[in-house]
Amino acid sequence: MSQVLGNELTAELLSRLDGRDVESYEGKIIPIFTLDEYGWPHPALLSYYEMVAKNSRTIDMALWKNSSTANNLRQSGKVTLMIIDHALNYYLKGTVSQTEAEMSGTPAVSRFRVTLEQVIEDQEPNAEIITGLTYRRMTQRDPNDFAAKVFRGLKERQ
Repeated sequence: MSQVLGNELTAELLSRLDGRDVESYEGKIIPIFTLDEYGWPHPALLSYYEMVAKNSRTIDMALWKNSSTANNLRQSGKVTLMIIDHALNYYLKGTVSQTEAEMSGTPAVSRFRVTLEQVIEDQEPNAEIITGLTYRRMTQRDPNDFAAKVFRGLKERQ
């Protein structure tokens, strides 16, 4: 059953998205949805290395600057994020603005700032989610790989 919690991350979500423990979320996927030019929902998949909560109402995201998702955000200014994991299911709806067309140090990606408008928890009392969407890395993450570099850029700047 869905329940609107307001427009701020819960303490659990803030802790999950603030980037302090990003390594523990390696392999977990965050689905996001934008609206395309025809009004259709456009899904995309991000990792925890591509977003950082700056505070309980603000999330910065890094997206490939020429992607459909980035272009949709520039056009509509709206996004929905899904945070799904064991016993956890939230929808985060927000307005979006581009804050950097090319992120410093990683010019292939743009930085977007999400201001949360709605945080919705969706938990069925008799149906526990047992896992979220996941991926498996084929090699161990190098601290200097592109995703780690993008993540550091997201964390460093307010």
